[in-house]
Amino acid sequence: MNYLLYDNNCPFCCKIVSKLSSLIDNPNISYIHLKSLEGQKLINKYSLKNINSVIYINHNKVFIKSNAILNMCKLMHFPYKLLYILNVVPKSALNIGYDFIAKNRMSIKI
Repeated sequence: MNYLLYDNNCPFCCKIVSKLSSLIDNPNISYIHLKSLEGQKLINKYSLKNINSVIYINHNKVFIKSNAILNMCKLMHFPYKLLYILNVVPKSALNIGYDFIAKNRMSIKI
């Protein structure tokens, strides 16, 4: 089973997850709120306390920040799955972009 843990108190995050779920035809993904009971169980199971990020768990492999988003892109319909090519960009650069969006996510309107 695959899991995407996200902040359901963030309108931007909820909108992105809604869009993502419509672009993915994989019934084996559960979209879980970070602070839900199930989310907390997964956070404890994978020792992810104090991770303030989107978390994607794919068959016991844990991805956070931009790495989580890119790995979700692999599951999307064409042409969106081509976004995975951004994986060649250094993670530090991608995470700078991710951190900027995460810092401003409550004020981003989409």
